[in-house]
Amino acid sequence: MIATLINDRTLLTEVSCDSWEELVDIAGAPLVAQGSIEPDYLQSIKDTVETYGPYMVLVDGVVLFHGRPDAGVHEVAMSLALLREPVHLGDRAIQAAFVFAAVDDHGHLELLKEFARILADDEILELLRSHGDPADLMHHFEQAEEAR
Repeated sequence: MIATLINDRTLLTEVSCDSWEELVDIAGAPLVAQGSIEPDYLQSIKDTVETYGPYMVLVDGVVLFHGRPDAGVHEVAMSLALLREPVHLGDRAIQAAFVFAAVDDHGHLELLKEFARILADDEILELLRSHGDPADLMHHFEQAEEAR
């Protein structure tokens, strides 16, 4: 499913920004543009981070930004921004940012399992952390999807 959700419209490369808040807006913009989420969803992500801290940084360099489904999610969606230079969320450096939107609290569990498999793959992590070649990244996403 990730290989379907991350595509040429939702994969952003060579992203430059000055803060994690700006990163949320940039990485989430494709999902707003395609009508998957409302801009309020991006604000819910920022509010959640402000309240709970950097727990969305799942592994070094990679963050999975997400908010509440009732904050303007119309369909399951995901985007990915690969940064030229890291930005910081607290004391954690971010080099790749996923924005994930789910329509409810349960229907996306299979997607999260697939995401966990991706984060366990050292080659994918290296591509994410080094803003690697998008074609290589997509190939690895497709392989991860086929492996389920």
